[in-house]
Amino acid sequence: MKSDRHDVAGWTPITEVAQLLGTTPLNVLMHIKRGLLVGREQEGGWLVDPESLTALLRKRDAGELLAVCQSGCSKHHGCQSCG
Repeated sequence: MKSDRHDVAGWTPITEVAQLLGTTPLNVLMHIKRGLLVGREQEGGWLVDPESLTALLRKRDAGELLAVCQSGCSKHHGCQSCG
């Protein structure tokens, strides 16, 4: 069943998403902006739809998506997600 985008119960804070992806909360926000993740601002913080996170992880693990920039990569990994 598809999540109702107005109901954020069960959505994941971007800090947790960043840890799962091995990146920074700022990069998670950029992924939301690019449409790679579904996010919503709620009470001063951002939450990520768990279905969109699962889809992103599946694409990444299947090699269908460039790697998420690692924290502190200084744009040297060639993933182009922070450039």
